[in-house]
Order: sequence, then structure tokens, then C-alpha cells
Amino acid sequence: MLFPKDKMSHTPSFHGNKTEEGWLVLDIGNMELDGVTRLYIDLRDIEEVKARRAKESDALSQAKKLLGG
Repeated sequence: MLFPKDKMSHTPSFHGNKTEEGWLVLDIGNMELDGVTRLYIDLRDIEEVKARRAKESDALSQAKKLLGG
């Protein structure tokens, strides 16, 4: 099964462990996985997910600055 990009996210820490590379999060909650034995993730997608996370983080920082936080 080719894992969909929209079900992937990236976080810099997990359970208090922060790493330079971060953690890839696969959201499988709403997926039907009967019979699935392997998930394939294009490593190029991981870089795209990390870039999306960085962009979201920058937007949050800008919003905080505008609101005086």
C-alpha cells in the first residue's frame, strides 16, 4: 500500500524526546487496513511533510507576534 501524503505529518519531539530529524507521524485512524502487510512511503514525501510543518510553525510564530505574544 502506498501511504497517502495527507495522512503524514512531522513533529520535532515525541514523549519528551527531541531530535534534530524529528518524527514522522502516520495517521492510520480512519484508514481501512484489512489485509495490509506493508506500507510504502516515498522518502521524498518525508521532506515535503517536514517543509509543510516548518511553514505551519512559521505562520504560528507570525500570528503570535501580531497578537503581542
